[in-house]
Amino acid sequence: MTEILRELVTDRSAWKVADMERDRSWVRMLSAEARAELDKALAAVAAKGLRAGEFDSADFALPTLRAELDAALAEVRDGRGAVLVRGFPVQKHDGDTLSSLLWGVGIHLGQPMPQRASLNLGGVRDNLIAHITDQGLDYNAPNVNGSATSAEQQPHTDPADVVALLCVRKAKAGGISRLVSATTIHNDILATRPDLLAPLYEGYLYDLRGDAANSPDQQVTDGRIPVFTYHGDKLSCVFNAKMIETAQKKLGTALPPREREAYQAFLDRALDPVNRLDMDLEPGDLQIVSNYTMLHARTGWVEEGDPARRRLMLRLWLRVENFRDVAPGVASGYVRGSTVDVVRPAAY
Repeated sequence: MTEILRELVTDRSAWKVADMERDRSWVRMLSAEARAELDKALAAVAAKGLRAGEFDSADFALPTLRAELDAALAEVRDGRGAVLVRGFPVQKHDGDTLSSLLWGVGIHLGQPMPQRASLNLGGVRDNLIAHITDQGLDYNAPNVNGSATSAEQQPHTDPADVVALLCVRKAKAGGISRLVSATTIHNDILATRPDLLAPLYEGYLYDLRGDAANSPDQQVTDGRIPVFTYHGDKLSCVFNAKMIETAQKKLGTALPPREREAYQAFLDRALDPVNRLDMDLEPGDLQIVSNYTMLHARTGWVEEGDPARRRLMLRLWLRVENFRDVAPGVASGYVRGSTVDVVRPAAY
């Protein structure tokens, strides 16, 4: 277990909803020049016959937009931990072009990481772009991804440095995106229940949902995954409520009282409207979020009957060079157990 931070964090990642509403500099609009650059870059890769996953940043030149993306990434890394960039031209493009658009933007932010195959409906090589849409699956069934259903998802982090989520179509009703600062949760627990920090730093076993790298029969992570780690003067968070709960079900056990109380204290604060920022993403909105200082969630939604009009989000998981100094054994995409390396739970 890493050192437990016993002081309040006062940097800009420690926000509450009132702070985000008072200062909305985290919401940015693409300039007309940047949108023109996107059109030009999309035309350039199309002329070469290149699709998402087949080109790099040199093929997708964004001289003006790159500066806007660098500023957004700096805010995600060193500021509030989340940025909403509005105005991407999603409505005039088909599915392949939309994938190229998100891919082209993403490779200027970081290196895309593979996601789970069941979330790849668009045929993108190596499952690097996930299509978040309702596939008619039951979220309560074993090993089903919430991202493939219209069910509500509890607060969680993803196994990457940064998650980039592009809204293509909204739901008929619901599907509200939610963000909460993990830094704020830590501050709240430190101020009110400091005795509960130790079990959060010790962590929990996670349901692997069939994603074990070493053994298809492995049901849960080899070791505990800390909710909080403090390393290099940085507080970081890894949390997924659903996968902590289903790990216990697969093991046929229950969390001990102290661990349960700490888990519930964390979750209660993550769901508190004072801490939880709700946003109704519009087509063309790109949400960029740190997976070390922010948690994200969503409400359930009511779907359109026509599949072509159903809610659709495109998602990238990104590894970003020099993004954050994290504790040994905890890195984007992986958690190292005591004897084996296991894939950090990817079934979000």
